[in-house]
Amino acid sequence: MGEPRTDRPQKPLIKSARLWVPVTLGVLLLAIIGIGIGGWQVAERGFAARDELQQAIPLAKQAQEQILAGDQEGAIATVDQLEVHAAEARRLTDDPLWRSFEWVPVAGPNLAAVRIASTSVDELVDGVVRPATALSLDALKPVDGAIDLVALTELSDVVDGVATTIDEVAGELDQVDRDQLIDQVADGIVQLDEAVEQIQPMVEPAQAALAVLPNALGADGPRNYLVLFQNNAESRGTGGNPAALLLLNVADGRVSIAQQSSSSDFSPQETPITELDPETEALYGDKIGRYIQDVTLTPDFTETSELIRAFWAKKYGVEVDGVVSFDPVALGYLLGATGPVTLPSGDKLTADNAAPLLLNEVYFRYEEGDEQDAFFAAAASSVFQVLTSGSADTDALLDALTRAIDEGRLMYAPSDAAEAEFIDGTRITGTLPVDNAEQTTVGVYVNDITEGKLDFYLQLDATGATDACTVDAGTAPTFTTTATLTNTLPPDQVAGLAEYIAPGRFFPKGHIATDLVLYGPIGSTFQSATVDGAAVSVTPLTHLDRPAVKINVRNAPGATRTVTAVFTGAADAEYGPLEVRHTPMVRPANVTIDAPGCTPEADAAG
Repeated sequence: MGEPRTDRPQKPLIKSARLWVPVTLGVLLLAIIGIGIGGWQVAERGFAARDELQQAIPLAKQAQEQILAGDQEGAIATVDQLEVHAAEARRLTDDPLWRSFEWVPVAGPNLAAVRIASTSVDELVDGVVRPATALSLDALKPVDGAIDLVALTELSDVVDGVATTIDEVAGELDQVDRDQLIDQVADGIVQLDEAVEQIQPMVEPAQAALAVLPNALGADGPRNYLVLFQNNAESRGTGGNPAALLLLNVADGRVSIAQQSSSSDFSPQETPITELDPETEALYGDKIGRYIQDVTLTPDFTETSELIRAFWAKKYGVEVDGVVSFDPVALGYLLGATGPVTLPSGDKLTADNAAPLLLNEVYFRYEEGDEQDAFFAAAASSVFQVLTSGSADTDALLDALTRAIDEGRLMYAPSDAAEAEFIDGTRITGTLPVDNAEQTTVGVYVNDITEGKLDFYLQLDATGATDACTVDAGTAPTFTTTATLTNTLPPDQVAGLAEYIAPGRFFPKGHIATDLVLYGPIGSTFQSATVDGAAVSVTPLTHLDRPAVKINVRNAPGATRTVTAVFTGAADAEYGPLEVRHTPMVRPANVTIDAPGCTPEADAAG
């Protein structure tokens, strides 16, 4: 929507800065060779510099591959060679003789650009590539329950140095007079610009994270973090009923469990625990603030965190410094990095069985809620011990955490302003985008009202569709959100369901009742809704600056229901690629984007 957006493929930093140099030098040398003996000396230096950079190119590629593969020793040896060639190329192009020819018409500005580029390449090797060989994410890895804050500070210093080099190189490139450059030189400077621009977005977040991490880990005093485990078998907007809760204490990098609790420990409130946003209350009712099991109804995790902080403070008198949300599906991802964990019950919790064991099998095994809570607490404690032991593979653990964040299964809401600013606008906040610039987001959120654990069997499929890239100028685009819910429970298994899974108090046993909430893009207007193709009358509301409609559906065992909502955007407005965000379910959701004429950047997000 709007103008098509294309992303250039990322090139290795050093390679992209050098590939153009040999061709550039050849062109420039022909231009200056007729100036005399001095020109010939510059030409000789140019050919020598070309040779140095040509030898550097494969070394740069090799160093990058070794760094990415974690071959620190090999990368250091390669960078030792690379550094020699880059330094020599800089020496050859950065002396009084070379500079004396920079006044020559046409050739001069181009020679100056080559000198600046050669200097920049050498500085990147010395200030970015060399430090990269020493960077290790193991500094973020706990050992015996603690993260080494000294190592974290040293890592922060290295990244600060890298950031400084990047900024200095960017400043040097800004000094290049682009107007008089021949095409080959101009293209080369552009490629070097792009190389710097590619690395800056990677360095800046790392620098910001390392600036706030020490205090977040208790460097300036103990911190308390409340971790809630959302039970996806009883769906709520951001995951599920927050059935299990864990209070972590962090001091000087050491992490320990301070307290464990469950949602059954919190009494219902006669009035909301805190003042509710009127729009939130209108859409979800005041129960979102009266029952701790319902604080996750909203797709905005910042709302959830404020509510759950208030519940915890009232019950236990402890103010928390941040709220973290996790679910058993994401726990399975972590177990893929740590390996299996043996529970006190003798069960072996693995990447494959974490979700089915914790979200379904436990209810067949233990009939009483207290027994279930004890099992969950033991599982949380056992996994925590393994995670804080430092035994997990660092790369695999980061991959697991990244996947959990991308799917909306790991969220974090800090009370510290610097931390909140650092993560603002990222998926870990558990919030919807505040505009349509980067993405045009529609939402599909599942809230169970069955009061059981039947959503273990619920399959969600969602489609986001738009004509925003094909409508005529002056015509308002439409955005259509379709959610298909399938109760995969075989009818012949209903009778054998555990009572805690399907109590059958309000609905026939095995039936799943859902309040489905569909959100349109920012600035759009709700037009119509259907259930299984038949029009339904609903009252649109506004929440999070978006139109939202809540539609109730019931699925008998084996049944499928399809709900569609249509929203109209603003004529001639700019819309980023379409994405669908949804409740993270037990079963992977199938998401489809139908946006004819748009770039392939449309996203089937979690």
